[in-house]
Amino acid sequence: MHQRHALLCTAGTSLLETNLSRLPHVPFELPPRWEALKEALDAGQWHRLARELLQIDPMHRLCGAEINTVQESIQRGRVALRHLIFLVSDTERGRQTGEVLTHYFRARRDLHLQTVEYDVVEGLQDADPKRFRSQGLRNLVRRIGHWVRHFGREYVAIDATGGYKAQIAVAVLLGQAMDLPVFYKHERFNQIIDFPPLPVTFDWEVLAQHADLLHLLVRGELLSRDEMGDFDERLLVLLNEVEVDGQLLYELSATGQVYLEAFWVRYPRAPHLTPAENREPPRLRSHQYPAGLEKHLYRIWEQNDWITRIYALDYSGQQGIRGVRFRVQKQGDTSLLVGTYRDHKGFGARFAIRLSDEAPENLAWAAEYLNRCYGDLPPEDSQ
Repeated sequence: MHQRHALLCTAGTSLLETNLSRLPHVPFELPPRWEALKEALDAGQWHRLARELLQIDPMHRLCGAEINTVQESIQRGRVALRHLIFLVSDTERGRQTGEVLTHYFRARRDLHLQTVEYDVVEGLQDADPKRFRSQGLRNLVRRIGHWVRHFGREYVAIDATGGYKAQIAVAVLLGQAMDLPVFYKHERFNQIIDFPPLPVTFDWEVLAQHADLLHLLVRGELLSRDEMGDFDERLLVLLNEVEVDGQLLYELSATGQVYLEAFWVRYPRAPHLTPAENREPPRLRSHQYPAGLEKHLYRIWEQNDWITRIYALDYSGQQGIRGVRFRVQKQGDTSLLVGTYRDHKGFGARFAIRLSDEAPENLAWAAEYLNRCYGDLPPEDSQ
């Protein structure tokens, strides 16, 4: 079992706004030199404030939840800490808290840390509730996902003690989804509590069957029910409803971002896809297809050696063909990876993509991957 050495901490602002700003009127014993702490805070001298905090026992309540829990997680052997990232709010106090915490832990020579940084989560603020929900929480998930991929899932733990309550809840949810241990400490608890990884499995069928829609939504697009076309009602669990100019639209929710980040972390590459044998290059048997389609299909086939063959499907129902997209569709008892294409005149086609291994997780991965690689490209006949 790998020893966790990277800790991602959600950080609030109570260190500055509650603990230090209220000195000397605090509900706990005052530390020595508290006047120097107060002076540094009032002067906005963050380096000096960090140096003063170094003179205090890191388990003292004045040091705040972030310092307390990092110290306790080390003492209790939960992490062999080398990398420490603070996820702070998109506010002035959030940035200031990040400055103090990074100065403090960089000066903790006893910890021998290799990385100490703070990461401002765009949109994570309380001045605009709509922005907090639509951007802040989703961006928190994105940034945690970024750092998990950077350090490696098996080496990361999450400290979800600091920050907004919704922020803490999302961090705990993401930790469970990514199979990461999560730590939390309430101010009245005398020790941190663990949310160990749960032995759960995810059903990626919703992703596979809506990979094209999720690709649009993860980019920040808002879609109406008409634009979404046919979809499984389970998809709505991953979305927020928003009203724009009197029209009901859908956006990806924080839960939806958790679902996608968990997939990307678990499957950075296809689990079992290997180069295919006896590959057949795509060829169209007639000229009654959209301009540029054969070139488009050949490029996909040539650039991905785990594709065995690509062939055309029925392309009736032109209204349902909305561009270059990929999703998995049920065909009786089997599942088929289906792509669509539309030329610059609006004429569309559908095609099947066969893989060297069509296990459900491979189909889901391929659909999501192909949307990322080719879903934003213009038609071949317009290039």
